[in-house]
Amino acid sequence: MTGIIIAILILLIPIILILIFDQKDHRRKKNNQREEISYSPLRIFEECRKIINEIVNSDISELGLNREETLKREKQQNRLRSAIREACLGDAGDREYLKEYLKELLQTGLGINEKNICRVIPFDNPCMMSAQDKFEYLYVLYSEKYGNGVFAHMAEDFRWTEPKDDTKGTAYTVTEEDMEDAFYKEGMYGNYTDRLEMLVQRCYQSLYGHDCADILIMDESIDGVSGGVGGRSRVDYNYLDELQNEDHEKQSMNYDTLYCVLHGKLIRLKFLSFKNEENLERVVKNIYRYNIRTSLSRKNPIIHGTLKNGSRIVAARPPVSDGWAFYLRKFKSSNARKIETLLVHENRDAVIELLELITRGELNFCISGPMGGGKTTLLKALVGFMNPGYTIRVAESSFELNLNNVYPERDIHMMQERGDFTIYDIITGTKKMDTDILIVGEVNEPKIAGAYVQVAQSGSRMAVTTLHHETTDKLIEYLRNALVSELGINDVRIAEKQVVDILNFDIHMVHDVEGRFYIERITEIIPDEATGYPDDLTGAAKEYFRRSTDRKLYRLKNIIEFDRASMSYKVCSRLSDHTLKKIRNKTGLVLNTNIWFGKEVTQYGKEA
Repeated sequence: MTGIIIAILILLIPIILILIFDQKDHRRKKNNQREEISYSPLRIFEECRKIINEIVNSDISELGLNREETLKREKQQNRLRSAIREACLGDAGDREYLKEYLKELLQTGLGINEKNICRVIPFDNPCMMSAQDKFEYLYVLYSEKYGNGVFAHMAEDFRWTEPKDDTKGTAYTVTEEDMEDAFYKEGMYGNYTDRLEMLVQRCYQSLYGHDCADILIMDESIDGVSGGVGGRSRVDYNYLDELQNEDHEKQSMNYDTLYCVLHGKLIRLKFLSFKNEENLERVVKNIYRYNIRTSLSRKNPIIHGTLKNGSRIVAARPPVSDGWAFYLRKFKSSNARKIETLLVHENRDAVIELLELITRGELNFCISGPMGGGKTTLLKALVGFMNPGYTIRVAESSFELNLNNVYPERDIHMMQERGDFTIYDIITGTKKMDTDILIVGEVNEPKIAGAYVQVAQSGSRMAVTTLHHETTDKLIEYLRNALVSELGINDVRIAEKQVVDILNFDIHMVHDVEGRFYIERITEIIPDEATGYPDDLTGAAKEYFRRSTDRKLYRLKNIIEFDRASMSYKVCSRLSDHTLKKIRNKTGLVLNTNIWFGKEVTQYGKEA
């Protein structure tokens, strides 16, 4: 009997030991799981939000502090509230203040340190890091090396601006594979400070910033950012379609799309995503709010606004838009660009000389071209040629030129339309503002075109604007029709004569798909000067019928053209005597150059 009991005990003891160790292992795994959950980025970021909300919403007076300490705490509380409200609106100071606050909170409040930071983001195991992790971490490391404008350096080093050709054309895309290659190619692995900086950035953009677009929006080298454009929208999405296409590449949703414009090239960052529509919606609802009178709603589904740094914002939402989307265009990246850096192709000296003559000669000109063609950037550079003693008044739909930041020592007054006060009202108001030079950001309505022509006739020494027309004939026709429709001029020929009398040059800018900016042509507009009738009856009759028919009251002459074959500028012909006389009268200078004042074009090409 005793032997049987001993045998049973011998059999039971291993089982009991196994059960005990299994239970311990289970508890250990459960504890590890809890620990992993507690160190998940979402959990940590949410804890940061809760702590900050408690600080912001707490009543300092209930803490029983003395008056001096109470005022100090209230001041800190108000500063934090202001930073939360203003950081996402383009205020770099508030953004950095909030990031420093989060850095302190992560370390002192949540215990993030050198030993446990890799549990939040696996910096010590790059294979486990996502493409977004690697991009943001690499961005921090590049920031230490280059300071501002980091993305341009990254794009150059990793050749992200090289096109990826397919059968349908050329596109610029950065995929997860490209990001992986860049990360391991660079081989830059930072220290705890770098890792903490990246974690702080992720925490900030997830809670208060612009999510995955935040870095791009604040990068000074990027010209524009758009999100929510492209991809499948919530309206079209069909789960059955996804099942049927499971063998194909996963199709992007609208919240998976993020584009940036770098040096004129539209690049899709395919490895970045807002993850869900709620995040994209949050970004769109926040990004336009600076200095705006109305809110994005079903009644106002598209809103134009600006950030504090002058970037232009367009926000859109359903039902007019198929999803939540935003467009951001930055102008700071081109603020300091000189004309020598804008015009880079062969024979640019001839173009720069002509542009200087036009500007110093106080001739009215229009910079035409497609959207994003570089019109605003060229106009900024040409202001540098204008007489520094002249007053400049600028009328825009929203502040884009920011000339007072580029030329702070000049007498420049910037004005934008607001509510019921339109560009038309601003233009008419400049007549009594001691205006020497009027710059209209963009003539996009007949009423504005009519006001521009009127001011150019008598209200200023010089009037400059931008338009989107492809040809000079269409440009003149648009301004002529604007005078007819808005000012009630019944005779079309009289309206056309008024236009060609005030508009001297059309400078047409182009931005091609490969990101190259250049002036396609500089066209002189020459009024058809009336002369007397011939003495003989036959000649007089011919001239009478010629003038009575629907003939143009002007001639067009391309002074400079861009040759795409050689990628260089060509001088086609000399300036007309009509224009040369104006330049000499305005400048009071005798400019000795064979290009414009000689009988032949000898330095850059032959006269046409």
